[in-house]
Amino acid sequence: MNHPDQHHGEAIAAITDRAAHRAKELGADDALEKLRRELEHQPRLGRLIRVVAEGGQHVELYSTRIEAAPETGCPAINVMHAHSPAPPWPPTVRIAAVVPEDSPQPEL
Repeated sequence: MNHPDQHHGEAIAAITDRAAHRAKELGADDALEKLRRELEHQPRLGRLIRVVAEGGQHVELYSTRIEAAPETGCPAINVMHAHSPAPPWPPTVRIAAVVPEDSPQPEL
């Protein structure tokens, strides 16, 4: 655990049960775990959606896209994660939602 005087951008990242279950259904659990590890080092990865107040603290909401992996049958997915910057220490990231992208529609 980092102290404020020794903070180097590291965060604790976790996947909610709901997001883990959805990722498993989609065959994206390995990709989601890889993203979780990456978010420990880059908690602001992705596109900032908005900043909200939660319990007197600011929480940054991000969306990150994971490309499809045809070899594993995993579709392209969008992952929503919430970054709670410090204080309190250490900063945290929670992966809260996994949503498959819609397949391209054939032209009519």
